[in-house]
Amino acid sequence: MKAVKILLSGLLVTGGFTAPFGVSPASAFHSGEIASPIAAKESLVDFTLYDKVPKFKKTVSFDKVIWTGNHIKLVANIVEDEHVPAFESKVIESIVITKGKVKHTIKTDHYTEKLHEVQSVVHSKSGNWVSIQASKSAGYAIILVNLKTGESRILNDLLVKAGKKGVESIPAWNWSPEGDKIAISYGNTEKSSLAVYDANAGAFEYLPRTTNYISTGLVLWHINGKALDYISEYPSDQMSLYRYNAVSNKVKLIKKITLKEFQQFLKLDKPIHT
Repeated sequence: MKAVKILLSGLLVTGGFTAPFGVSPASAFHSGEIASPIAAKESLVDFTLYDKVPKFKKTVSFDKVIWTGNHIKLVANIVEDEHVPAFESKVIESIVITKGKVKHTIKTDHYTEKLHEVQSVVHSKSGNWVSIQASKSAGYAIILVNLKTGESRILNDLLVKAGKKGVESIPAWNWSPEGDKIAISYGNTEKSSLAVYDANAGAFEYLPRTTNYISTGLVLWHINGKALDYISEYPSDQMSLYRYNAVSNKVKLIKKITLKEFQQFLKLDKPIHT
């Protein structure tokens, strides 16, 4: 997917931030970068609070897309489907993940919704799990793979199974620095919600909502793993920074965010590879 200019409820954003549910909010900036002291001072936010996101390198060939990082290699095998529109013709047939001498193959061609492109890959802090964000016709899916057993789970499907409505996409997510927990934003073009999924326990914890978020473009854990910040849109065209305390299970508004500040936050997230 090429980086493009996109409209978020009337607000023009370049590169990394995306349509409310359709495009991954990760930016083309390098993950793990710390914003400049000037930018941090302007936004009155301490960027050193946040945990660094692991980097993966992407290599593209004719029928494969290869991701490598932290001794993990992921190969997405691509086939052409002649019976669908051109923009959906590339389909991921399988994903092969190798860590050391252990290799797992996930067959994806039987999925109800076809996957078209892997947007980003990030492993959990323990190294036991890897998360894969892949595009589908509407929005994005997050697949978790246990690197020890090869078990795979689609978080979108698990949310629906848990009774959640309107789960068209999971546009933003990041692993906690403590335990195998992953924070996600999920929803559609009208509503965004957040949750933390414990991969080992197989259970969701749903974050309380302070208002009817339209979209959520970024989720970042604090280094201590006791809190996470996210940037959501409400009302239309207005982004705000919220903080969730995992101990008290409470959310508070930190401040409203400008486009310039949002772009600084994006530097801390995983990069988009095009």
